[in-house]
Amino acid sequence: MPNGSGFDLLERLGSDLDFKIIFITAYHDYALKVCKISAVDYLLKPIDPDDLVKSVNRVKDSVAVRADERIDALIKNMRQEGNSLNKIALPSMEGLQFVEIDETMYCESQDNYTRFFFIDGRKIMVPKIIKHFEEMLDPIIIYRVHRSNIINLKYIDKYVKGEGGYVVLK
Repeated sequence: MPNGSGFDLLERLGSDLDFKIIFITAYHDYALKVCKISAVDYLLKPIDPDDLVKSVNRVKDSVAVRADERIDALIKNMRQEGNSLNKIALPSMEGLQFVEIDETMYCESQDNYTRFFFIDGRKIMVPKIIKHFEEMLDPIIIYRVHRSNIINLKYIDKYVKGEGGYVVLK
C-alpha cells in the first residue's frame, strides 16, 4: 500500500471500527498483530480463491448472527416494557422490514427460507426456517397446521375434514 501499511490505515481510523477485516499479506510476520486487531482471517499471498470465499462467508455469517442478536434484543426489550408485540422484524438483503403480525395471513416453509403472505397480497421471502418464527410468535395468534405452514388464526374461515383435512383462509 502506498503511504503505509494496512496497520497504519487501521491506526488512523481509530479503535471504534464497525466493519470486519480479512488481512491479506505476503508476509508471515504479521500473524500476532492480526490477532490483536481481531481480524476475521489472515490470508497469505498468493491467495487461494477457495480460502477467500470461505473468509468472506465467515464475515457474512458473523454479520447475520449479529443482526439476529440485535433483533432478539429488540424483541426482548419490547416485551419487558410490557408493550404488546404487534410487529415482527423480517431480515432482508437491505436490512430489516418491520411488518404487522395482524396483517400476516400465513407463512410457508421453503427449505431454509420462510415466505410470508399478507392480507394485502404482498409476499416476503426471509432467510430463516419456519420454526424460528413459530417459536417467536404468540401461539394464541399463530398456529402450526402443517410441517410447512403456520397460519394466523384470525384469518381462518373454516376447517374441512377428510383426507387429512385442510384449512380455508379468508
